[in-house]
Amino acid sequence: MEEHCRNLTVELARQGHTVHLLTTAHPDGRPREAAYGAELHYLPGTAPGDYSRAWRRESRRWARDNFRRLGVNAVLSMSVAAYGLVDIGGPPTYTIVHGWGPGLLRGDWHDVRGWRRLIDFPRAARWQAAVWLRGRPLLQGSERILAVSHAVARQLRRYRRVSLLPNCVDTSQFLPSEADRGRVRAELGLGADDPVALIASTVTWQKGVHLGLEACRTVARDHPGLAAVVAGDGPAAAPIEAWLRRTAPGLRVRFLGARAHDDLPPVFAAADVFLLPSLRAEGLPTSVLEAMSSGLPIVAMRAGGTPTAVVDGGTGLLVRQGDLAAFTEAVRALVGDPDRRRALGRAARVRALAEFDRTVVVRRMVELLNGARC
Repeated sequence: MEEHCRNLTVELARQGHTVHLLTTAHPDGRPREAAYGAELHYLPGTAPGDYSRAWRRESRRWARDNFRRLGVNAVLSMSVAAYGLVDIGGPPTYTIVHGWGPGLLRGDWHDVRGWRRLIDFPRAARWQAAVWLRGRPLLQGSERILAVSHAVARQLRRYRRVSLLPNCVDTSQFLPSEADRGRVRAELGLGADDPVALIASTVTWQKGVHLGLEACRTVARDHPGLAAVVAGDGPAAAPIEAWLRRTAPGLRVRFLGARAHDDLPPVFAAADVFLLPSLRAEGLPTSVLEAMSSGLPIVAMRAGGTPTAVVDGGTGLLVRQGDLAAFTEAVRALVGDPDRRRALGRAARVRALAEFDRTVVVRRMVELLNGARC
């Protein structure tokens, strides 16, 4: 969601719009700064990333003090962030929804293991219920709801004025590059012709990183040159690495850890296929769009809105969510067929340019804000 917000902010500013980004308190207490071509405003007394009572109170106060002074014409709410502004009589609100409903709890269920489910899962359920209660009035009062995928739009079908507006990607940043491919492979000790499967994700159980690596372990028995690269970090990283050391000591896997977003394009360029074995109710994963823009074919589970981007047999291969056997066979099919994966990757790049490039998406968003029909 943060990367989506950054992309929208940068592109709106580039297209000539004045953007003010309102967010929670900065760690060093600064009230504002210029970034992304916009003015960032930090609300004191609010906890990072929390739709708290303090956020509701301070966002309402800021809006009443500044909307008219700044000439604000529209409010873009990332998820339910603008829930405190429903009844203040300000400019129309357009709510961007990445996921909705009880299906979001699926990911929390997979992330909590053993006895901790008795404590942590009910806590997650209460948080989701609180978001739902705060979000309903916002959705009802929104001028238009912008769903990032067809799956999310279906979840919101009870509301009026729902439009599809997908996540987006900077296709000039994520793109095929032979120079980056060779350099990164050399740094990782991988050969020019080794098939490389990439997972770029927070390393959690709900993201299915362990399933992607299990698939690679199985495929590597027949294709020993296969290497797996994991870009990202998270609470499941250490257990997954320990599990691989025990069960698949021969698998060629590189854990890159957390990487700055601007450092990721060369990593994508070095890969041959992108894996999304997610068990979450995904909205529309930005990582999939970045992989498509980089010219990579996708092997993915039908997780939430993923099929909005990935065309089965056209830009990648899709399997039923949670079906490890089918996922493994899809990985095997592309690892063993370089011509096919290159053809799918070229088609993925074309689709990313046509439908998910941030210039295209933001122009569509401005049309919707100006009153275009769904």
